Amino acid sequence: MNKFRLILTILLFSLCSFAQKDAKAKEILDKASKAYEQAGDMSVYFNIHIKDPDAGIAHDFDGQLRLKGVKLQLSTPDTETWFDGETQWVYMKSSQEVNISEPSEKEIQSLNPSIIFNIYKTECNYNFNSEKTDNKNRVVYEIELLPQGKSEMTRVIVQINKTDYMPVYFQIFYKNKMENKIHINKYLTKLNHPDTLFSFDESKYPDVEIIDLR
Repeated sequence: MNKFRLILTILLFSLCSFAQKDAKAKEILDKASKAYEQAGDMSVYFNIHIKDPDAGIAHDFDGQLRLKGVKLQLSTPDTETWFDGETQWVYMKSSQEVNISEPSEKEIQSLNPSIIFNIYKTECNYNFNSEKTDNKNRVVYEIELLPQGKSEMTRVIVQINKTDYMPVYFQIFYKNKMENKIHINKYLTKLNHPDTLFSFDESKYPDVEIIDLR
């Protein structure tokens, strides 16, 4: 799974089919969903740790995700991704290539925060673990998600900030023994992102090779 798909899948609860429901967990998730809906345009600053024991890989990187409704822009050390609601551009820095595609409805549902954030209401079960203080001295609610069926994930730990009900940490365990941790360092909310932020500006990348996959 590429980093773009991975980050959004985890960050926005996109794969949910779980074993049992917990009333306290649902209350917290409902408040988190409402907080997200009221946040408006956002910039999210995060760190992700990817661990793959079989491949002997352990990799950390920082990134920024900017959101406006269905539109998004993601920056990581390796790639830049833009999605304007219809077309997606992925710029791979090492190869100086930009791939252009139009995600299917199913792909959009796995990438689009405004669509998938509420999936837990009909397709998820969840357990409340505890209230604790995280490594940034924030009081958080910890919820455990237990995927079933065809999901590649075996368990997901989510921590939600008690102060503003925004998710601040994810730990994901996979069937293939991979493990990923995402720390949300900062949210900026109620911004006013220009629409031009979410589409590729060819004039800024005059030397790249453009590969149109549409």
